[in-house]
Amino acid sequence: MENLAPGLYHFNITKYSLELLKEGDESPALCRAGLGQTMVMESAAIFIWTAMVARSKWKYRERAYRYIYMDAGHIGENLYLAAVALNLGCCTIGAFYDDEVNAIIGVDGVNETAVYMGAVGRCD
Repeated sequence: MENLAPGLYHFNITKYSLELLKEGDESPALCRAGLGQTMVMESAAIFIWTAMVARSKWKYRERAYRYIYMDAGHIGENLYLAAVALNLGCCTIGAFYDDEVNAIIGVDGVNETAVYMGAVGRCD
């Protein structure tokens, strides 16, 4: 998607489409929230996965948190596989300030919270 404008996007599962949430380059803020990991600013795209905690707890009870993080890991691995297939580099990120990432993407950190990030780009 070479013509995709910089911004924050949400993937709408039911419509299988991207929805623009906020225009502009948030990579400097995400880099700070990601403990200064420069790959966040240098990558072509940052993926951020969130969890709807109550939804998981309703279904899985005390195992909800375990499943949330296992699912995030599985999705991260799929991002690595997709990146390799496209001859791109990928690095998933678990070290970030939760509250800062939540604020950047506009989730409350209670009902929905960021759990994992992934940086994707060319390996020049």
